[in-house]
Amino acid sequence: MMLKRLLIGLVLSAAWLISGAQQPVPDDDPFRALSLSCDSLSTVYDSIAVRLDHAAQRLQQLEQSVVPVAPSEPVFDDEWMNRIFRHGWNINDTSIHYPPVLNFGFKAYRWLNRALNYYDTAYVVNPGKTNGKKWKIMLKNDNWIDFYSGHLSKWKAYVQMNSDVTSLFGFQICGMGLSFTYMINARDLLAGKFIRNRRLQFSFTTSRIFVEAYYRKHDQSTLHLNWLGKWHGNEIFSGLKRESYGFDAYYIFNHTHYSQAAAYCFSKYQKRSSGSLLSGIYASHQDVVMDMSTLSPELAAHLPDKVTDYRFRYRDYGILIGYGYSWVFHHGWLYNITFAPSFGYRHSFPNSIDGKRTLLSTNLTAKMALVRTAGNFFYALTANHEGHWYTSHWHSFYNSYSDFALTAGFRF
Repeated sequence: MMLKRLLIGLVLSAAWLISGAQQPVPDDDPFRALSLSCDSLSTVYDSIAVRLDHAAQRLQQLEQSVVPVAPSEPVFDDEWMNRIFRHGWNINDTSIHYPPVLNFGFKAYRWLNRALNYYDTAYVVNPGKTNGKKWKIMLKNDNWIDFYSGHLSKWKAYVQMNSDVTSLFGFQICGMGLSFTYMINARDLLAGKFIRNRRLQFSFTTSRIFVEAYYRKHDQSTLHLNWLGKWHGNEIFSGLKRESYGFDAYYIFNHTHYSQAAAYCFSKYQKRSSGSLLSGIYASHQDVVMDMSTLSPELAAHLPDKVTDYRFRYRDYGILIGYGYSWVFHHGWLYNITFAPSFGYRHSFPNSIDGKRTLLSTNLTAKMALVRTAGNFFYALTANHEGHWYTSHWHSFYNSYSDFALTAGFRF
């Protein structure tokens, strides 16, 4: 309003000056000149006032017609990308129309997920689907030991030895098929030794299939020799090296009611007791070298002959048949035991103690787990034993790996 009055005043002043300059005013009649100026100013004022009123009304209409502009969003050429950007993405959302290649891939994934990860929810539930807890963080203490025993030279001399316990401490984060683990060898760290034992492990599990692969190498490990021929005691033996790798894959027949992952991966929750027959395949490579030339003369005297280099190097292929059972003895408590012997074909290498031969393969895998679940927290005690038994007319040798672990975790 103040701006309007100021504009009117300026226009009137300019008009008065212009009109005064244009009107001829006689010197002898000043009142007549003043009257003519006032009439002219009045006419100009009325015209300007009308025009300003129209301009104000038009300005008010324009102000009311202006709509606030929202922040700009990325615009994609394809509707499915707009849908994902605006409403989020879920791989199980079938209402999104993808391009043909992506559509085939997502359909295949959804089909496999339904086929391989279906459970009867009265027996097994998936925390990731029921409460959205798809990730886990765990603190772990993993302890493992190697054991070796057998007979040398036509089964004449019995030998037995075991390694020290390797104790690992660390944490693990896993979820949605991904996992990161960091562990330190606490025993060697406190003793100021270098870690010479290496271990890599991989596992994949669904409701129907369980796959596990491993690689282990013990280089210049010291062991405790407990038995050699007629001698029995406890002596340090530093002449053993071992390298092994392999995998197991088996099918879980009662997969709708029984979950192997609930006991050993903690990604599922077993509500009711159930068991299942297990059957599958395995392959492994074992290379164990015992250099008896490192023995003291007193112990070397108990060897059955002059042979000091015993090497058991072979590969196995075969089938495994076993059974796993999970006992839910109280709400939130689970006890599992799994026993799976395996049989098949064994091929020994030319540099093995018996040379190149075809033998019967006999191995054993056994597991045990005690799991406590309380809300999003879980605690577990697990044990695993893996043994390989080599037998021939001249020798027998059993090398095994045993693992004992304590775990405390949280789902989020």
